[in-house]
Amino acid sequence: MASRLGAVEGLVVLGLVLLVATTAVPTASVVDFDARGGGSTVAAASAPNGPKSVDDVRLVAVGERGDRLWPFTSRDRSFDSLTLPVNLVVEGNPARVRSLLLYSRDATWDETNESWQQASAEQAPTDEVDAPWGAATGADRFTFVDTADSGGLWIAESMQLHDGTYFGSRIHLRLYGGGAPDDSWTAIQAHRDYWDWFRLRHTVTSLAGPQHVVERDLLRQPTVVDVRRERFANGGIIDADGWVSVVELGPPQLSTLPKEDLRRPATVESATDRGDAAARADPERDAAASALGPPTTTAAGVGNALSILAVVFVGVGGLAALFTRRDGMDMGVVVERLRWSRLADYRFQRGVALFVALAALPLLVRSAALGFESVVPNHPKVVAGLLYPVFAAAPVVLAVRLPRGYRPELWFGVAFVGYGVGLVADFASIQVAVVPVEIVLHRFAVLVALGALAVVGQRRFESSSPRRTALSAAVCLWVLLLAWPLFLGV
Repeated sequence: MASRLGAVEGLVVLGLVLLVATTAVPTASVVDFDARGGGSTVAAASAPNGPKSVDDVRLVAVGERGDRLWPFTSRDRSFDSLTLPVNLVVEGNPARVRSLLLYSRDATWDETNESWQQASAEQAPTDEVDAPWGAATGADRFTFVDTADSGGLWIAESMQLHDGTYFGSRIHLRLYGGGAPDDSWTAIQAHRDYWDWFRLRHTVTSLAGPQHVVERDLLRQPTVVDVRRERFANGGIIDADGWVSVVELGPPQLSTLPKEDLRRPATVESATDRGDAAARADPERDAAASALGPPTTTAAGVGNALSILAVVFVGVGGLAALFTRRDGMDMGVVVERLRWSRLADYRFQRGVALFVALAALPLLVRSAALGFESVVPNHPKVVAGLLYPVFAAAPVVLAVRLPRGYRPELWFGVAFVGYGVGLVADFASIQVAVVPVEIVLHRFAVLVALGALAVVGQRRFESSSPRRTALSAAVCLWVLLLAWPLFLGV
């Protein structure tokens, strides 16, 4: 008994060590090198010698009037709270860029901010555009612009667009407008992210893929006359390489061409070049469409459901055949054999219930959030506030209340594997294939803590004198692991 308890305690200590190790995992450096091989002056999020000023960062030229842009976004109006790099610049105002993205023939972008103005000369919505548009919310991010007229100033995003769901996975755009009416430009920060229930915010997984998606969408617009890459030296975060897509737009009248002309590429590029560029981005868009689009009922889906039902019926029939005599059907024998089989053991039933409940819990919370989002799309904080207590408390209740009998190691394994399967299935449901290593280590520590809770739950009901100290320690460990990503970051 003492050796078993020592093994469990060792696993808990291992989880704590891994948790502490997450603090030592180096974050992605923001330092990049420009085309001449020199190091840029953009440092990490915090400067060693105090807060940064405009003289400490690198600005890049945008537009024809000589405006200079800090090619990053920031949580606050400060260079020290850097978040993500700008990866697209379009020579046009945000309203026009919005019109090009929304009213393209295969537009799937959703608006996350209601503050926009219609670009009167752009193509109006048509019946062919099948894109549900609804208002949502997004955190404010800022960038810095140095202009010849007004000097340096911090600007907030003009609007936000997203392709996907807030509580699932999406491609998220923030648009920043600048310049004069006759020489306007729009800086875009594009990234893919997913809603993380442990962090209660979005986790960014890619920058390069969404950049290619927006490129593809704009390449198919007849008013786009040129798309090129320019070195902004703002790479080094996730998969950003420091090369920014610069899109040049022609006169707005080009977008009012007849429908048959919308299929023709712009004259500045050959049809082959434009088609090749769009094809390179198609896999990312196809993945986004399957991962981010709302679930639909198709013939294939119905066929899969029928196949599952058929397998279930065959399995039940096979089970019945095993317990049935060759000379005929004797339900009394079947019932008697089931009564004395492992399926009738309450310990086995509780083990299966614990595994299935923990495996299904992350998926149920995710599905409920997506369902609420479709009903109240503009109140994500309300939805998160309603579901987070379930996400945080339900695993503890299940792990403490269900274990009965068997050995503690078995319940540790059931809780560890069951919740681990649920977390992996949750990622698979929103098609998230890449997550930061520190998040993987944190989730491993969470699984260890949940396994320890299951062991405590089993001992609590098997022992004549329940150990409240062990239960309190296990619950405190769980609370610590939940608070870690919320307040200290992971």
